[in-house]
Amino acid sequence: MKLCKIYANGLFHNVEFSDGLNVIIGKISNRADSDKDTHNLGKSLLLEVIDFLLLKNIDNKNKYFLTKNSLFSEYKFFAEVKLNTGEYLVIRRDVKNNTKISFKLNKTKMDGFDTELSDWDEADLPMKKARNRLNEYFAFDILPNWPYRKSLDYFMRQQQDYVDVFKLSKFQGPHKDWKPMVFDLLGFNGELIKQKLELEEEYDALEKKITLLETENKVSSTDEDKVRGLLDIKIDEVQEVSAQINKFDFHQQDNEQKKYLIEELESQIKVANTQHYGVKHEILKVEQALMVEIDNINLEEIKTLYSEIQLFFPNELLTEFEKVIKFNRSITQERNIFLTENLTDLKAQSEQLDNSLKQLEDEKSSILSDLTDKDSYDKFKKYQMNLSKIEADVIVLEEKLLNISKMSQMQETLSHLSTSINQKIVELKSAIAEQKHKHLRKLFNEFTMDILNTPAVLSVRANKENNIEFEAEYQNKDNLVSTDLASGNTYKKILCAAFDVSLLQHYNENSFYKFVYHDGVLDTLDIRKKEKYIEFIRKLTKQYDVQYILTAIESEINQLQNAFSIQDDEVCLTLTDDSCEGKLFKQCF
Repeated sequence: MKLCKIYANGLFHNVEFSDGLNVIIGKISNRADSDKDTHNLGKSLLLEVIDFLLLKNIDNKNKYFLTKNSLFSEYKFFAEVKLNTGEYLVIRRDVKNNTKISFKLNKTKMDGFDTELSDWDEADLPMKKARNRLNEYFAFDILPNWPYRKSLDYFMRQQQDYVDVFKLSKFQGPHKDWKPMVFDLLGFNGELIKQKLELEEEYDALEKKITLLETENKVSSTDEDKVRGLLDIKIDEVQEVSAQINKFDFHQQDNEQKKYLIEELESQIKVANTQHYGVKHEILKVEQALMVEIDNINLEEIKTLYSEIQLFFPNELLTEFEKVIKFNRSITQERNIFLTENLTDLKAQSEQLDNSLKQLEDEKSSILSDLTDKDSYDKFKKYQMNLSKIEADVIVLEEKLLNISKMSQMQETLSHLSTSINQKIVELKSAIAEQKHKHLRKLFNEFTMDILNTPAVLSVRANKENNIEFEAEYQNKDNLVSTDLASGNTYKKILCAAFDVSLLQHYNENSFYKFVYHDGVLDTLDIRKKEKYIEFIRKLTKQYDVQYILTAIESEINQLQNAFSIQDDEVCLTLTDDSCEGKLFKQCF
């Protein structure tokens, strides 16, 4: 898939791309009153317009630059792309109704920039359906299990995407959301990483449940025999105290009252005591839960860290962190409201049970005081209170045994999960040993050697925790030891470009992306390296029939020698600060 045209129905520098090298140049005037700012011409903004037309999702809470500004409310944007079938697809997306997408498929490329198209093959498709449909139009046979947008940013690198060769700025979620895709992209089976990460998530969640049960019950999964021994002791105590109580022989004429006391009151007291223990136990668990605070994120500390290590802190990453913070706060508030309401209900139940027990005990005391003398009554009462306490201990120990049984089952599941995880680790290491990325790695090294005369290695490895890591490093030519060249922003860009271009070469015979757009990749690069870069790209586009788009500041490329200088037919767009008309949207905003 290649880009043919990007245009709009309003003030906008419509762009038509050629099949080979395309350069978007930003020119700064030499006027004395010029602020010489190359960052507001629209070079990078064009990339965002293309992203918009390739159906970037617009979050209502964090609106896109087009949807934030009322200036663009009536704009309709169009993209014409060349599909790998040789057909041409026109995509329309309006700013106002940006979730409604239209498509038109043509056998040949359109003449000019037609903004009045009406005979759409598919009009006003909802976003989800439109993305699925565009996926079908592209018909990629690379990464068939991933939507086209997952890998798109490797071929449309914005400034914030040069921080890491493999981890794009949008990959801020868990590893399972992007590492399996990268593993697939390198030629391996990404499902292996996905399965391993999911097993580890399940393992961690189960381990936390066991820890919680151990904390709440003050017992570990290995204490079963000890608890059973304690339970046996308590059961013996119940029998002993019950035998003592049974020795009491009250007057014959009071048999009816004794029967009521023994069979009714004691039964009710026992039930009430059991319920009371359960409620008290629940109150304790809720109070402990309310004391637990959900970890929060300190944005200032993160910003300071990025500043200290001199890394760019992208706004999108800040936005994602803010989302996480807001989500944590929301969850915490909802959780605490529910727990507080539950605690209030439990305390009310506890108070009601307290009152019921007191009434039952008072009634029992009244009857017993009529049945026998004071000494016998006090002794009987003491036995009964002791029995109630021991029976409550029995209930606690039985519940501990039940939870130990649960924990034992969980530990057994943990053992099976651990075995499965280890098996996946073996499979992953075995897969890496197959070197399916060998050709891609060769192309990657050729790129850096041709341009920088420095070897670079693209590698995949399992770290100490057996997590898969992707690495791209420059090597010393003499001893092939890793160097710190990539720590510089300029040379890190070259590594990113090398990876993207290598993908185009490696998958050239497949149905996949046939273009790459690099924003500012040549900025601050040595002039001789720029010449090597331009020379390499020209050969690449001809040999592999791929499209290469780059943005550059005029002052960064005007020193290129004749053989390497940018030709007129390679310049697809020139933006300037001479006037507002010279900017991408032909106006200042």
